[in-house]
Amino acid sequence: MNNSIFCPDGAQTFFNSEFQEAYHSKIGPITESLHKFVKPCESILKRSFSREVKILDLFFGLGYNSGVAIDFIYNLGTNPNICITAIEKDKNIIEKIREITVPEGYIKWKELLQNLDQRDYIEYEKIKIKLILDDIFNALKSLENNTYDIIFFDPFSFKVAPQFWTEEFLLSVFKLLSKGGRLTTYSGLKRVEKLATDNGFNVIRVDAIGRKTHSLCIESCFSVES
Repeated sequence: MNNSIFCPDGAQTFFNSEFQEAYHSKIGPITESLHKFVKPCESILKRSFSREVKILDLFFGLGYNSGVAIDFIYNLGTNPNICITAIEKDKNIIEKIREITVPEGYIKWKELLQNLDQRDYIEYEKIKIKLILDDIFNALKSLENNTYDIIFFDPFSFKVAPQFWTEEFLLSVFKLLSKGGRLTTYSGLKRVEKLATDNGFNVIRVDAIGRKTHSLCIESCFSVES
């Protein structure tokens, strides 16, 4: 990993030398997280004021998706009940959370998430975050189907990391959603949309920002039998 990138939204990201791709789009990590990952799940996040909402943050990276989700829900009210399971293979990128430059309003959540470089569980009020530092394929074996209200699916692109976009892998991730749960991703790949619809999931196209094509929100309408 090298070459830090300072983005128009005031946040910092990095270019990954292994995959030859930046961790976030040029519009900035906070803008991207808010528009493509968090806002499409607003109705579910609001439920956290009455019950626990479970979030699975795949390819956690610098933690922006979880951080923006926490910031978003706190802006709607107080004392939300959220349990986040974060999966990331690269310990080095977790350690970078402590170093990144972020806008003033996001500093509180950066300071919370940066503690994951020292321990794998942190808690703030009724926000619980568990980090699984492992290969994604190994980590998913320990997770149960029909469990997560929200999944943030944020791997490197199909072009540089096709192993994360195979039908088998995607379906194994989709099945982790609870009934009515939503998976959000920056991708608008037609093959992903078709796979979801062919298997009974509802697909919502999210308006494009920072790129020409839309992103996807995939909703589970049923429970999967184990």
